[in-house]
Amino acid sequence: MLFILIVLSIPIYGICIWSFIEPEESLMFGNRWRYNGTPEFSEQQILITKIGAIMGIIFMSLLIIIEIFA
Repeated sequence: MLFILIVLSIPIYGICIWSFIEPEESLMFGNRWRYNGTPEFSEQQILITKIGAIMGIIFMSLLIIIEIFA
């Protein structure tokens, strides 16, 4: 079970790291067709995206740690 959890968490870590480094690009992922130009995102929206990415990394790390010791 631990192997499956680790293998499936690799893409989630990748998405979370990408969302933290490039929050504007991650917000536009799959939604570019909706806009004619590049929309401006507020600083609050970028901050919430970064916080969500950090929380995702922490959550996945805790799941793996719990699975190791359980």
